[in-house]
Amino acid sequence: MRALTVRQFLLLPILATLALLSLASPAATPLDDAALAGVSGRDGIVMNAHLQLNTQPGSNNRVSLGFKVQGNTSYLLLDRVSGTLDLLGLEVKPATSSSQGDVIQVGMPSFLGFKDFGIRAIGVQGDALAPISNSLGQIQLSGSAQMQGQLLMWAK
Repeated sequence: MRALTVRQFLLLPILATLALLSLASPAATPLDDAALAGVSGRDGIVMNAHLQLNTQPGSNNRVSLGFKVQGNTSYLLLDRVSGTLDLLGLEVKPATSSSQGDVIQVGMPSFLGFKDFGIRAIGVQGDALAPISNSLGQIQLSGSAQMQGQLLMWAK
């Protein structure tokens, strides 16, 4: 029998606790239409995200969006979309506005972090697979931002 390392020994109580918590959680219960009608969302949701896009060295990718106008198709090309984005505290919840009635309130994230996040080349052309012949520039972000405030959205 092999002896446990200090790290393995310290992880044992954590793993045991997680295993017990998973056994103690109740199973999901389906709701019929009447029960579902009684559910109300008062508090909204808060979203946190850690997004890594194509962060491996030498990653080569392209996003193309086609637009057809009067029979001609043009493509917006985003070349080598990559980097890391951290977003903390984006809040979405229902609210009532005195002038607009029921609205969706979007609370700005409290923290945005970027590490080499961006697009290496932006172009518009008729062939989505051809190399970008005339770049409109690039967007590269590294750093962080703190935000506050809210955005209200309502149906017209």
